[in-house]
Amino acid sequence: MFRMIVIGVLGGIGIWGLLNTGVEYTNRTEFCLSCHTMQTPFEELKKTVHYSNRTGTSVGCADCHVASSKEPFDYARKLTQKVFASKDVIGQILGTIDTPEKFEAYRLTMAKRVWAHMKETDSKECRNCHKFDKMDTTKQKDRSAVKHEGAVQDGKTCIDCHKGIAHKPVHHLLEGGPAPAGAAAAGTAAPAQAEAPTAPKVEAAAAPVTAPSAPAAAPATATAVAAAPTQPAKATPKAEPAGAAAPAASAITALDWSKVPARQVKVFYPGQAGLEWVMNKADHSSAADIIEKKRACAKCHEGDANEVGAAIVAGKPVGVSKTVMEPNPPAGKVGFIPVTFQTTHDGNKIYFRFEWVPPKNGDKKMDPKNEVKLTMMFDGGGTVEGSEINGCWATCHVDLRTMKDAKDDKKTKYIKDADLAGGKFMDLIQFRSGKGLGPVDGWVDSERHMDGGKSQLKAEGKKEGNKWIVTFERTLAGGGKGNHAITADKVYNFGFAIHEDFTNARYHYVSLGYQFGLDKPNPGVKNYIDVQKQ
Repeated sequence: MFRMIVIGVLGGIGIWGLLNTGVEYTNRTEFCLSCHTMQTPFEELKKTVHYSNRTGTSVGCADCHVASSKEPFDYARKLTQKVFASKDVIGQILGTIDTPEKFEAYRLTMAKRVWAHMKETDSKECRNCHKFDKMDTTKQKDRSAVKHEGAVQDGKTCIDCHKGIAHKPVHHLLEGGPAPAGAAAAGTAAPAQAEAPTAPKVEAAAAPVTAPSAPAAAPATATAVAAAPTQPAKATPKAEPAGAAAPAASAITALDWSKVPARQVKVFYPGQAGLEWVMNKADHSSAADIIEKKRACAKCHEGDANEVGAAIVAGKPVGVSKTVMEPNPPAGKVGFIPVTFQTTHDGNKIYFRFEWVPPKNGDKKMDPKNEVKLTMMFDGGGTVEGSEINGCWATCHVDLRTMKDAKDDKKTKYIKDADLAGGKFMDLIQFRSGKGLGPVDGWVDSERHMDGGKSQLKAEGKKEGNKWIVTFERTLAGGGKGNHAITADKVYNFGFAIHEDFTNARYHYVSLGYQFGLDKPNPGVKNYIDVQKQ
């Protein structure tokens, strides 16, 4: 009996060893590639960060498609996966996927099968390397940190958000979305840049704060700058006003701006990214969070707005739909500008100050009168739907002039279902650098009005060395039919845009949506600014 037990044990070990050797042998990427059909997905994998990266870590076919044996019952899963994978072999033999054309036609079916399996196993293959509880979100980009924290709260698993990261993305077909622009490999999710869709602000001109000679290289610097907490800005020396821009230098009340907290804001090039594109789930992966969770755009993109702008201005595809937002990339234009923003009030008036370093001017002058225009828009304290999320993007639509769906070359910003009497409009103030041109005190309702406000607006712009400084002074009470009164009991949603280098229309830099309130700290809201009395 003892001999039989020993023989049985040794035989079992031998059989298991042979079986495991066979499994491991067939788990090699080289074995998978012995079927020429697998060459297509492997070439796609080679273009992604999962195959080649700065740390030298790399994955093969089995790492993602066969469960590991890190737990007692994993071996059974591994054998199950091997049987599961045999369908591809059968497909090769029967001629279902034996040509690139057939493989492509069958790709979505195969992808859905893999996605369903990973969903059932809580993305086990991913979690062999990536674990929520081991992530240090403080070292992640804002967008990634927000997404991961939200995934934990919502009980999501990796594959819910990370489809198409190793092979040609086809998940857009699940919702009937448009095919991605560009070729196969997924994994490059950097937002593309494009000509801003009449950005969420009114036309304003300003110059990028990135080094003039480095059109798209300043992202790293700007990221650090924009992430900095509010802190007092250094006093700047006096300078003469640029040109003869409306009110003279002495017009703005003298303030000690060194005592006013500063907020670093990245204004970026938006291309033809109108509100409809931003809010469409088939185009924008975060549209669901924006709509369902009321998540402000700045919560995810304040830190990487520079990357978004750099991609768009370069004509690269962005979003889930891989849309090219800038069909005609402007030569030499930078993707973003770091702007130092300050605001304060004295109980009677509110003041806004913007400071940035402009890039090198080009030869083309769309607006020859104004080297710079800076425009700011704000609602009446939650009076424009969605403005608490996107600032003034509610005024920027895909059918405006110079936008993708433009049908009227005179059509400018507007708000859908606007109601001037009911407060559903955006107050608009603008500085123009042109000689003899005064400030614009207007509003946007069903159309844009560039005059008519009575808020006793003053605007001053001047160049100090290599930087522009624009300051606004406005009464808190407003005064005109298109002026919102600013009171301590409300939170106002705003955004601003800069037209630099004599540009016009959508060829500007825009901010994400921000909020401000008078003497009302709100540390829990990332895009909020407390306007302190001086």
